[in-house]
Amino acid sequence: MANVGEPTRNALTSPSTPLPSPSPPPPTPLRIINLETEISEEESRRQTNMNRAWVHLGFALMLCIIFVLLFCTASLFVKEMVGPDSLDNITKLREIYLQRERERRLGGRITLSPLEEVANARLLAVKQVDEEEHRLWQSYHNRPPPFLGHRNISDTDLYALLRSMPKGGLLHVHDSGILGTDLLIQMTQRDNLWVCVNLNQGFEDFRFSLLYPDILPSDDYQCSWMLMRDFYEHEPLAKFVARLKESLSVPQEGFATSRKLARHLKRSQRLIHGLITYKPLWSNFLFGMLQDLYQDGVQYVEMRSSLPILYDMEGSDYTILDSAEAMVTVSNLFQSTYKDFIGIKLIYAPSRDFNDSRMDSYVANAQLLKKHFPQLLAGFDLVSHGNECELPPLSRISQLSKLFKKVDFYFHAGDSRCQDNMQPDVNLIDAMLLGSKRIGNSLNVPLHSEVMRGLHFLNVAVEVCPLSNHYLEYVNDFRNHPAAYLIAAGFPIVIGSDYPYFWNAAPLTDDFYVAFVGMVGGNGNLRLLKQLAKNSLLHSALNGLEKTRAMDKWKCNWNRWIKNFLNSTQYLGRESEGKK
Repeated sequence: MANVGEPTRNALTSPSTPLPSPSPPPPTPLRIINLETEISEEESRRQTNMNRAWVHLGFALMLCIIFVLLFCTASLFVKEMVGPDSLDNITKLREIYLQRERERRLGGRITLSPLEEVANARLLAVKQVDEEEHRLWQSYHNRPPPFLGHRNISDTDLYALLRSMPKGGLLHVHDSGILGTDLLIQMTQRDNLWVCVNLNQGFEDFRFSLLYPDILPSDDYQCSWMLMRDFYEHEPLAKFVARLKESLSVPQEGFATSRKLARHLKRSQRLIHGLITYKPLWSNFLFGMLQDLYQDGVQYVEMRSSLPILYDMEGSDYTILDSAEAMVTVSNLFQSTYKDFIGIKLIYAPSRDFNDSRMDSYVANAQLLKKHFPQLLAGFDLVSHGNECELPPLSRISQLSKLFKKVDFYFHAGDSRCQDNMQPDVNLIDAMLLGSKRIGNSLNVPLHSEVMRGLHFLNVAVEVCPLSNHYLEYVNDFRNHPAAYLIAAGFPIVIGSDYPYFWNAAPLTDDFYVAFVGMVGGNGNLRLLKQLAKNSLLHSALNGLEKTRAMDKWKCNWNRWIKNFLNSTQYLGRESEGKK
């Protein structure tokens, strides 16, 4: 009991009892939910990672098991096939490989109709009998280029058959190389034709004019103008005509080097342009060219041309648009006469010149043609005359940036053989990187595995001109032609002719012949010919709708050709002859 007068003490406030610290407030319900969610997400992530690890481990184990099984199976298979008592199995295995190679070759996956199968057998028989009778290819090897020419192959049955075959389009040909020498010589007999004669009495240029031509020679040649009729009057006709032919085409004795031949071709082009760009003759030239192509089984052409400026007798010059308009007019007229003819397009292809002012004018011309004749202009090219060795690479031409992605490119690239530099190889890579739709005359594609892979992936075809390569002495043995490998690998190629009339060849048949017989040899068949013809339209500059219509016209002619071939009595019995 407390004493009276003494203050009362509360037990809770007693100094001997410490005060408890305040407890934290309990978490709100929302915080509890969030904590539970975070824990759940963390566990889910941990479980997902574990599942992924198990999947990866299982996948790796599965690959190991598959590899072991394949290794064991392959070992057993090889042991079975190559065992001492299994030589017959080696024969079977070899046939499997050969069949795969046949399928991989260009045209190998084409399925022939029953009629085409019969035609294929007869075609191969004609090919075999021709070789046995004419023995051209056994005599050809190790002979100079002029040995193999139109006069050697045009008498064969196979040549006649290929000439009548619908070949689709001709995608690589130059305007100056597609007019017959005899027709050109007839043009030289017209009045008021002047010829520029050099110190060796050689011809450098032609010009129709009422007066003495006020035209100075170029820096790379010197000559004086004389009336052509003076030569006709003072020289024996046969001798003079022979001189003209030698100037306008490749002489039979050929040239010692490809560089000398290239210079000769450049001079021939200049002479021919002097004749055909006389305004009254330009349209005649174009129509005659289309007639020659059509008679050679060509239904479509993409002509490379610098589109030279037309002139008249008074010395007036016209514009590049006048030259283009004449092409359109002649093409329309020809199509109205020959309904199955598909048309003509222009690849504007001036000489490759790195003088900036010249290049500026080339680019301006291409832009002008694209604006006024978009349906005619297929694209742009630069012609090196087989002399890439001395020219800077395509990527050095800054003016091309003005045309990039506005005008399609169809560049010559990798078409020269250089002893001491890599210019053709650089040009080939540059052409691909610049987006060239096709590669012209390239011999070096098989030497570049990455370029081949890129071109194949992009479905960019290589334009192959076998006879041009032969006469320029880049390829003296067709069995070793780079395109033989491209065909074997199923690479997209098209057959062109470059300057066919320079070596007195037909517009396209001669090149088809040497490709079919010389380059592919015993592996050539109707499938290859059909694929080459189809490629010429599939890889053309035609748009989608135009290609569909063109393919329909070509198929109609192709089917008619197959029937005519099988109904012809000229080749009856060849199957049995070829099997002997």
